[in-house]
Formats: sequence, structure tokens, C-alpha cells
Amino acid sequence: MKLLISLLFGALVGVSGTFLHNAYRPLGLIVSLLALLLGLRLVRNMYLSKSSLALFAFGWLFVIVRASSLGNGGEVLIEANAYGNLFVFGGAALISWRLLKRI
Repeated sequence: MKLLISLLFGALVGVSGTFLHNAYRPLGLIVSLLALLLGLRLVRNMYLSKSSLALFAFGWLFVIVRASSLGNGGEVLIEANAYGNLFVFGGAALISWRLLKRI
């Protein structure tokens, strides 16, 4: 059950970051990355396992990759501008830093 909660929580943080990162520039980007960092820390402190942290990261990355690609109507939720690139690559750097760090 905790693995499913970690996966869904990662997806929810990804959805909120997707809509927020480009809304209020640059504060939305900062809040989105801070929410990702706090979500990673929360999952790590709640479950104390790398598998929960990895599933959180998988849920976040799934949403981010889907939002970065073309939708049915040709819309892209994460654009290839400075804020979108900082959100995607900054989030990936935060995730890899937390996964490679010891628990």
C-alpha cells in the first residue's frame, strides 16, 4: 500500500508542478521545485525505503514526460522555454540527488 501511495503522491506533485511552474514567473517555478524537494523528503521520512522514493520519482517523471509531449489537440503543458527547461532538468537533478543520497 505504501508503494502505491508513493507513486500517486509523486504523480500529484508532478501535476501541481506542471500547472504552477509557468503560471507565476519566477515564483511558480521556485514553489514547484520546493514542493518536489519537500515531497521527496516526506516520502523518505515516512517510509525509510529507496523503493518508495523511486516510485515517487517514477510517478513524478511519468507526469512530466507526458506533459512535455504533444497532446491530442497539439497542446504542450511544459513548454521548451527557460522555465520549462529549469523545471524538468532541475527536478530531475533533485530526484537523482535524493536517490543517490543515503537514507
